Amino acid sequence: MRSIRVILSTLITTAAALVCQSGAHAQSSVDLYGVLMSGFIWTNNVAGGKSVSPAEGPSRWGLKGNEDLGGGTKAVFTLESGFAMSSGQSFQGGRLFGRQAFVGLSNDALGTFTLGRQYDFANDWLAQSSAVYRWNGYFAHPGDNDNFNWQFRVNNAVKYQSPVVGGLQIGAMYSFGGVAGSFGNESAMSFGAKYENGPAKIQAAYFHMNHPALAASEGNWNTMLFPHISAASPNEANALNPQSMDIYGIGGTYQIGKTTLGLLWSHSDYDKLGDQGDGLADADARFDNIEANIAYNLTPQVQFVGAYAYTIGKVHPTDFAPQYHQVDVGVNYFVSHRTILYLAGIYQRAAGDATYANIECAGSSCAASSSRNQVSALAGIFHMF
Repeated sequence: MRSIRVILSTLITTAAALVCQSGAHAQSSVDLYGVLMSGFIWTNNVAGGKSVSPAEGPSRWGLKGNEDLGGGTKAVFTLESGFAMSSGQSFQGGRLFGRQAFVGLSNDALGTFTLGRQYDFANDWLAQSSAVYRWNGYFAHPGDNDNFNWQFRVNNAVKYQSPVVGGLQIGAMYSFGGVAGSFGNESAMSFGAKYENGPAKIQAAYFHMNHPALAASEGNWNTMLFPHISAASPNEANALNPQSMDIYGIGGTYQIGKTTLGLLWSHSDYDKLGDQGDGLADADARFDNIEANIAYNLTPQVQFVGAYAYTIGKVHPTDFAPQYHQVDVGVNYFVSHRTILYLAGIYQRAAGDATYANIECAGSSCAASSSRNQVSALAGIFHMF
């Protein structure tokens, strides 16, 4: 009996020594995290009638980890899954880790190099100045034409982000299309830069993708852009299959005391739309979005937010030129550092050749209006862990 106790004591002492030794040489961590959003959204006109439905914000959970390899180098990874709180259904086309799935190396002096399913720099950096990125996943531009509302990610991507030097950071990304016999088919590339100096932040980015409806198949290519390229009924949704897509722009924010001001310009090109049903197979669509936004912290618990966005579209060769005015307002109440109650309102006015307003948001009720005006109001809870 005594010998058994001696053996057990020796094993425990040895295990403890190994743990301490490994901790001294390498620090590793794996974190479970998530964002849960749930609520309701009311829309005054969806195809002529009112609608109330769940407000399906960008809920997600994920695993993020790193292993210290020594010399300032770490192995890093992120696995992130998006889902609907109301039903538990996976977003991003049912993918297990549809939001992000990548692994790579990070070095303090050389930067970070990752491979997998990732965000391009227009979505990852440029969108940081936008209202949709900063407040609850709503307030997107018409049709989410600049992908700031995370309609899709980039597969098979190799991504590099430099270290921050003097407040400046740059990045580059390339995605291999993976189509046999056609190296460039469904491929993508992106470049970005951001600069931070005290209260000022500036971001700029460029993103190009070939055959985005195939390369980013989780995007809703039947309804996302269609109401904004044709004066046809909003109930019609012909499939779009653009030959290529380009998104680029510049934006920035500036903090003055309790107030943060934001300004952004983004541009998107969709070439050879592939819409056979309306004779737009070879048509091209262009969109410019100009946005100004503001956040004011009345108290540590109460934050007011607002934004105005003007979108100008042009479709060639039809000369269809839609325009949209959108006003967004909201209030966030911070119950704690991790739990927020929110109220928000969105008004959109279609102008120019645009016949129907169509607010783009995460709720299932956000479909085209039967008129040039549309209003949505939403309320919900936002919890982080």
